[in-house]
Amino acid sequence: MINDIAIHLTGSGEDAFRIGEAAAVARTLDARLTGIYLHQLPEVLAITDPSGSAFLRRLVAQSEAEAEAAVKAADQDLRRFGLPYEVRRLDVYPRQAGEAMSNLVRQSDLFVGTRPYGDPDKAQAIEEAVLFQSGRPCLFVPPSYQRRSVCENVLLAWKNTPEAARAVADAMPLLKRAKSVVVAIVDEALGAPEEQGNAPDEDVGRYLSRHGIKADVHIIDGWTNTGAAILNEAARTAAHLIVMGAYGHSRLREWLLGGATREVLSSAPVPVLVSH
Repeated sequence: MINDIAIHLTGSGEDAFRIGEAAAVARTLDARLTGIYLHQLPEVLAITDPSGSAFLRRLVAQSEAEAEAAVKAADQDLRRFGLPYEVRRLDVYPRQAGEAMSNLVRQSDLFVGTRPYGDPDKAQAIEEAVLFQSGRPCLFVPPSYQRRSVCENVLLAWKNTPEAARAVADAMPLLKRAKSVVVAIVDEALGAPEEQGNAPDEDVGRYLSRHGIKADVHIIDGWTNTGAAILNEAARTAAHLIVMGAYGHSRLREWLLGGATREVLSSAPVPVLVSH
């Protein structure tokens, strides 16, 4: 169940697009909205007392004024949708931003941000941190996305992994309201289902049907790029939403997305709901 939707706010023009998409989902699911403005403090303040420098005092005042203006603008944007909402502000240093946002997002059911790698605010490190550390599903929208419609056509990119299973469970409220659900299974040449003793198309279709969801299962072959195959199927089926598991690994304490997930989140023209 999705009752509370957290929205990543940065004080940029992208806030309005994130809020608009979150509001559309909230209206569909009868959920409330929590806007989270991440105010990144000037890094120099972590090592220097600003009281002794006129320049640093001006820097603090400017940062504070920008934060107040961003929170006020977000409050106005949220109020016009007529939905229950609140705006929260996090004051953190840049190196703490991802962890702080993840900690707060755990108190919500869904996180809405701009998709990584296409984010004009260059906030992909924060968005990846929330995806991998918060334990909550993330709905990433394309930059300047304005469709804001109910997700009537949903493409579920299925692979028999824990991440994909979590994505299906997390997206269930939206899947149940969709008019069309297409399950895309990309054949990665790992052997025929008969050799493995299972039929993944029948298994996932049966699972969804037990939840009252009638889905068409498409086996996609002939592609060497799984991410590109998913995007092509999304375009072919006129999907309004892509649902998939997020795969990644860590290197030097930074989260890095795997190939198919990165491909989709780099180029998807529609929102993508991902879970890890």
